[in-house]
Amino acid sequence: MTTFYSGQNGRLQIDGTTAAKVTNWSLRVSQSPLATTVLSDTDSTYINGIRSSSGSCRLYYYDDTSGTDRTNSAKTLVEKLIKARGDASVPGQAADPENVTFRLQAVEGNVTRQIEVEALLTGASLSMGVGEVMAADVQFQVTGAPRTVSL
Repeated sequence: MTTFYSGQNGRLQIDGTTAAKVTNWSLRVSQSPLATTVLSDTDSTYINGIRSSSGSCRLYYYDDTSGTDRTNSAKTLVEKLIKARGDASVPGQAADPENVTFRLQAVEGNVTRQIEVEALLTGASLSMGVGEVMAADVQFQVTGAPRTVSL
């Protein structure tokens, strides 16, 4: 039997907690070749160079109340990048952004395919329009090699 993965199979974990209301995630990996060509060569030669990975995700902004606890994956993620002033009278100083561990997953039954990375958040935007659900779009840059890869 052939298994195809679709958006329904996607899941995103943020620092070990499964994010609710994720509409999509993406990961891009690129590698720059390093030239090894010498003066006596007639054609260019290369070896593998440095890899770079970045990605993005979109989460709906919502309030989910369970007892006295309020959860909101979009809020949790955005607040790792967007920080308020530490002192209202000093406009240029706020807490440092926090790194995030993402698990980008495709889940089918008991099989979970995933890539786990540590990332720096590089951008976050909140958007809302008439007739649409408020959403947070987050961009990130992976730092180092993935912690795990099981595709």
